[in-house]
Amino acid sequence: MSITLTLTSAAIIAGISLATATSMAVIDQVSDGVFDASEGIDTTFVDSEILLKTLNGFDCHFNVVSKNEYIVETTCGNIRYAREDSSQAFKMYLDEIEDVDGLLENLKSFEVDYGRNVQAYTYNHIKDNLSNGMSIAEEEVLDDDSLVLTINIQ
Repeated sequence: MSITLTLTSAAIIAGISLATATSMAVIDQVSDGVFDASEGIDTTFVDSEILLKTLNGFDCHFNVVSKNEYIVETTCGNIRYAREDSSQAFKMYLDEIEDVDGLLENLKSFEVDYGRNVQAYTYNHIKDNLSNGMSIAEEEVLDDDSLVLTINIQ
C-alpha cells in the first residue's frame, strides 16, 4: 500500500497571501506618506527559526531583540517583526518607509523565500520521521514547485 502527499508550492501560497493581505495593508498604512507605525500588519510567519533562516539568507541587516522580536533595516525602510509569545504569528510594523514600491517587492520576495523554507522544513521533517515499514517510493517536483511524495507502507 502507498500514500501520496503533496506539499503545495510555497511560492504560490506566498504570492496569493501577499497580493491580497500584506500589500493592501502596507498600501493602507503608507497612503499619502503617512502611516501608523503602532498598527501591526498580520503575517504568516509563525516559526521563529524559519524566520531567522530566511532573514539570514536575505540581503538585509537585522537585529535579534528576542526570540519574539526582530528589527530589519532595508534601503526601503525599517521593519519590525514582533509577537506576544511563540504561540502567535509575527506582526509586521513599518517605520521610516522611503520606497513603498521597493518595500512591496522586497516583502514579496521575502515571503516567497520564507514559504520555500517552510516547504523544505516540512519535506525534511516527513523524511526524517517516517515510521518503520515506511519508505519514500517516489519524489516528484511539479512545474509550480509543489512536491509530490509517494510513501510505501509495508
